[in-house]
Amino acid sequence: MVNKLINSKQCTLIWHVDNLKISHAEKAVVENILKELNNKFGKNSLIRTTRGKVLEYLGMTINYRKKARYNSQ
Repeated sequence: MVNKLINSKQCTLIWHVDNLKISHAEKAVVENILKELNNKFGKNSLIRTTRGKVLEYLGMTINYRKKARYNSQ
């Protein structure tokens, strides 16, 4: 996992074997990263992408529709 501030907002890249998750508040930032990755690694086939508010990643369901609730106990 790596984090970097881009346009004063956190960009996170998480990878496991051949799975990659990219997140940033601005869609254009993610699109630019995907473009660069495809230029470097997508010679034979482009990287497949999935977008949305609810995603499946490595057997987990990630739901961005609701704010997370944390107990501070």
